[in-house]
Amino acid sequence: MKKSYLAIMAVASICLLASCKKDNPSTGNGGLKDDENTENPGGENPGGNNPGDNTDLHASLQGSAYVTVALDAQSTEAIQSKIKASYQVDDTNVFLYVWENTYSGGTAAGLNFYGEAEGWTSLVVGSVGWSGAGWCVVTPATIPAFVESSSDLANWKFHLAYKGAANVAHIVILTWNGNTYKFAIGEGSLEDNGQSYNAIRPVGGTFKAGLWNEYEIALTDTGLSYTQDAKADNLVSILSGGVTGTTLDVDAIFFYKK
Repeated sequence: MKKSYLAIMAVASICLLASCKKDNPSTGNGGLKDDENTENPGGENPGGNNPGDNTDLHASLQGSAYVTVALDAQSTEAIQSKIKASYQVDDTNVFLYVWENTYSGGTAAGLNFYGEAEGWTSLVVGSVGWSGAGWCVVTPATIPAFVESSSDLANWKFHLAYKGAANVAHIVILTWNGNTYKFAIGEGSLEDNGQSYNAIRPVGGTFKAGLWNEYEIALTDTGLSYTQDAKADNLVSILSGGVTGTTLDVDAIFFYKK
């Protein structure tokens, strides 16, 4: 199957290798507070009002080191001095690849995970019966290891925020040196290659439909060798199944050290 590429996104563009179709950009709501997000626009301490003040930052932005994949501009600026490597989409070295026609661009309406009026990655499943997208590093050909040692691995986590409907699950795939680790987010389960993945619990303990939910995975649980350099590849991929119209809204994708 071909990867398609379409530049959609407010925060990240989707690159389609086959066609050069462009959709309208997904944008936020211009700073107006989204009612559905007022209960928890990024946890109990979103830090959206003053991301430059560490005491106001969300807990996930108070780590000591970061490798970023998809993160809004204000939050990126707040942790800039701690970013060891950035693999955010720039359509030159890093792309958001979508397998041809499996997703189209969604609408990032409201506030993002950290309570900012900035966009995020929003996709909608098409009608070809499956879906897949990945944040892919093209350059450099070798991605430097960002974990210092096997003992240091215990200090690192993978972070992702997701907002979606009830009873819908998506599979997240972490890849390093050709090896993969899969887990599901959302609610319910989703099958991939004959194996069913049950959605893990978000950080808050209970999935909340229509609101931002935070997920963290300890890198020690992945079995991936983040202490060794890796070849250029998808760092993070997501599958959403084949039900037409299923929405995927994800934000704050990064690796970080406590």
